Amino acid sequence: MNSSTLPPGGPLLLASVVAHRGASGDAPENTLGAIRLAADQGARCIEIDVSISRDDVPFVHHDDTLERCTNGAGRLCDHDAAELDRLQADKGHSDWQGESLPRLSAVVELCRQLNLGLNLEIKPAAGLEQRTARAICTQLSATWPEELPFVFSSFSTAALDTARECWSDAARALLVGRVPADWKERLSRHACRNLHCAGGQLTAEDAGEIVAASVGLYCYTVNDPVRAGELLAFGVHGVFTDHPGRLLAALPA
Repeated sequence: MNSSTLPPGGPLLLASVVAHRGASGDAPENTLGAIRLAADQGARCIEIDVSISRDDVPFVHHDDTLERCTNGAGRLCDHDAAELDRLQADKGHSDWQGESLPRLSAVVELCRQLNLGLNLEIKPAAGLEQRTARAICTQLSATWPEELPFVFSSFSTAALDTARECWSDAARALLVGRVPADWKERLSRHACRNLHCAGGQLTAEDAGEIVAASVGLYCYTVNDPVRAGELLAFGVHGVFTDHPGRLLAALPA
């Protein structure tokens, strides 16, 4: 694949509104409760963040450390799975008591039950990029329902490349902030079908070029329905939002 050739297959289309860490504007992020609420609000696809425990078990959690969202402390990757299973992940949400720190396996089963597509962001701790991607692929390649949409995303190209080696059939998306000038070369180099970028920085010109190249274009994290409408009018395929119910109610069907 040369620098001007994008991966075959065209864009991976998930949904026009993707629930960012579940319905994280109303529930503890990256929890089973937030995912159920997103589905209740009408979302057909969710986005989650996944890293690994010290013994290589994938857990759904955004930060390297545990303090912001859980009653634990220290780096997630420094704890065994049995320790992480005992944690609560509802910190700061007094009306959401009893939400545990979920394993990826529990989220996969819930997606199966609720018929939800999944954007899984690989969130490795520094130095664990390949190990994290391998652990996730080992589990998901055997358990993800083939009929449901799925895409990996990551800011870590090392993690994306490892995911490509371990589970070549799974689609991949490169995460960026502002769209870089060499976006097409980067997507080609890492065999990514989608580009996911910051919604506040995307221009109509960039969006038009990306969509014209048959690349899936998604924007994070868009909580303003007006901006979401502007981006979709640019040709963006979808937006990630903390408030899926609010956006779905405001946007045209």
